[in-house]
Amino acid sequence: MLATALVLVAALLHAAWNTLIKFSAERLLVVACMDTVALLFVALALPFVSLPPVQIWPWILASAAFELLYRYLLIQAYRVGDLGLVYPLMRGLSPLVVLALTLIFAGEVLTTQQIFGIMLIPFGMVCLLWQGGGGGRLPWSMLPVVALIGLCIGCYTYIDGQALRRWSHPLDYLVWVTLLSAWPFPLLAWVARRPAFLQFWREQWKLGLAVGFCVLFSYALVLWAMQLGSIAEAAALREISVILVVLFGMRYLKEPFGRPRLLACGLVLIGMLVMKF
Repeated sequence: MLATALVLVAALLHAAWNTLIKFSAERLLVVACMDTVALLFVALALPFVSLPPVQIWPWILASAAFELLYRYLLIQAYRVGDLGLVYPLMRGLSPLVVLALTLIFAGEVLTTQQIFGIMLIPFGMVCLLWQGGGGGRLPWSMLPVVALIGLCIGCYTYIDGQALRRWSHPLDYLVWVTLLSAWPFPLLAWVARRPAFLQFWREQWKLGLAVGFCVLFSYALVLWAMQLGSIAEAAALREISVILVVLFGMRYLKEPFGRPRLLACGLVLIGMLVMKF
């Protein structure tokens, strides 16, 4: 029950920071500010965490690499697609990736009911391709990018779960992964767009602080939840954020809802209920 609660809170925070990034026209600067805030938080925590064992560093490096690629691709996808279309598609693929990696490499045992529930979630995302999900269609040329984002999410989720199986210090792990993954975008913004970056901080520092807090805290909650329970189930449960993002997009970005998005949300919810009951 605790793991479920942690994942659901993380889903809310994850939906919130993705909505904030999509809402802003300066997505590179938002991500740079987000990572700057995350870096400040983990820098303050650094004296209080332990150094990972040598065998954990490959997992940390791999997770950080996938997260960097995920951030870059996310900026590209949000430039051309609806939040309520891009986000569900990329998130819908990740549970399948985690499920496949878990069953093949980790030997984690899931019931038939759990597997069926996990499978319902990405199938729900396919509904979004029907008539553009009720809104502006994501260009077909961007679908491989969105699929690659889902692959990155699935890979770093699996990597994080396996790392925590070997080193059960979720907060320490979070600090070291963030230190490696959160500096490139602030550096890029400082070198390539320094005046705009400084102006953005002066005028929208509250946005940067909010996004940074949401991304760091949601990540911490998911790591904690994966340590407590099934990695594949935690990855699938987090996709409740799909429903929240569709609603946020409709409310704050004036995106249409439509039957495909309604059907997708319904399948996500049914999948969660099948897994848990």
